[in-house]
Amino acid sequence: MTPSSWFTVLAFFLFVAPGLLYDLCSAHKRIKRRESTFTEISRVALVSTLCSSVAMGVLVLTGALAKKWWNKQPFPNPGALVRGGSAYVADHFAALVWACALGLVVSLAAALLLFWATHFKETATIAYRSAWQVVFRDHKPDTATAVYVRIKLRDGTVWRGRVAQYSPDMELADREIVLSHPIAVKPSSGGTSNTLHPDWSRVVLTGSEIVTLTVMYGDTP
Repeated sequence: MTPSSWFTVLAFFLFVAPGLLYDLCSAHKRIKRRESTFTEISRVALVSTLCSSVAMGVLVLTGALAKKWWNKQPFPNPGALVRGGSAYVADHFAALVWACALGLVVSLAAALLLFWATHFKETATIAYRSAWQVVFRDHKPDTATAVYVRIKLRDGTVWRGRVAQYSPDMELADREIVLSHPIAVKPSSGGTSNTLHPDWSRVVLTGSEIVTLTVMYGDTP
């Protein structure tokens, strides 16, 4: 492995992994908001730099204590690593792996500690799942149970049918629901519901057009 490859891996662990871990854990404790890519990257880099600084401090302290008590340096010399490149890596591979492993563990532990210190009062966990996923899958008595819905659209049209498929995206505009027989529709002008002919086997409705959605499990309504 070339020196540039080693530096790339090292940079990932120093400036990405701890912040990414913190961000993933925090996603279950705080409400997501629309952020620019720059803001997200900056937060990950800032947390990673903080946690990696703690890890570097632990490595320096551990190396100093080891040299004082046992007259031995357990970690590679950074300057010699830059100058020696692959040859230095080959000669000190065990020490390099040990230093990277310890640094990674400490930096990730620091990220978890920072997460706990920031959110320890927030006992509830936020689950980022759409309501459609909850009612169509999570609340079903069992996997074989059919799901039937009554859907009212913005224009007043009411559809009834069995849920054949759906997209569980968080963004309402990206959701779609597919109804299968028995399918009935009540026009916005009023009147009675009309059952569609069996040849019309599917109806696709977009989430952005739906006003209310009533759910029933079990036998055909």
